Amino acid sequence: MGESLYAEQLALFKEQLNTTPTRAYRVFGLSLLYSLDANDVTREKYRLGVNPKSAHEFYNLGVLANGSGRHTDAVQLYEMAVEVGGDFPEIYYNLGLTYEKLSENSKAAEAYQKYSDLAKRDETEESKSEIRQIKGHIRQLKG
Repeated sequence: MGESLYAEQLALFKEQLNTTPTRAYRVFGLSLLYSLDANDVTREKYRLGVNPKSAHEFYNLGVLANGSGRHTDAVQLYEMAVEVGGDFPEIYYNLGLTYEKLSENSKAAEAYQKYSDLAKRDETEESKSEIRQIKGHIRQLKG
């Protein structure tokens, strides 16, 4: 019974966040915030004015900005992720995609090259295949 009440309250919290976020926080406070998935937590922290500090927080905000069509903002957020020490391949992959959306192909190629360099740490066949595909794409961008 307790589990279903929790699920019911979480569903109400999510619904109110989408329609009337102020009411959601007035009714539930922050008690259910970390029950949301990581992207939603990041979005809500941003909405509440909590400044991102870690590379992953900046990266996640970049992904959210990109998803809502704010590509210039996404680039800035990905670059902030790098500035605060982010050196994981996903930053550069998404930065490459975003630069392509902005028709900045030379910057996209640079970002993809950095992705390729960092992704080499992972020795799986899947990552090796992705790196080959990215290198082919870099050649196309450099044209």
